[in-house]
Amino acid sequence: MKGMHTSMTAFITDSEGVALSRAEVIERLCQYDVYLIMKNIHLEDYNWLSDMRQHGFVGYDNYSAEELTAEWQESEPGYLSMIADGEQPYDIQSTKETA
Repeated sequence: MKGMHTSMTAFITDSEGVALSRAEVIERLCQYDVYLIMKNIHLEDYNWLSDMRQHGFVGYDNYSAEELTAEWQESEPGYLSMIADGEQPYDIQSTKETA
């Protein structure tokens, strides 16, 4: 993808103490967004999706470090709840290097 940051350097440590790269934070946010879109469509709530289409979305890869950190901090509780409930729409492939 254009502009994709692939560095495996720790970007943030989540509330469970897991060090995440910038790419991993973005993958988690995308997974959570897909979950929210699917959940809201099931509930016939189209406001968030409509707003995103009307006003646009710059893409997490274009966020500054501060913007991405703030977005993750806001989304992390919901993301972790989604995972704990086994409701993630798809599994994220590990991007960690293995020996």
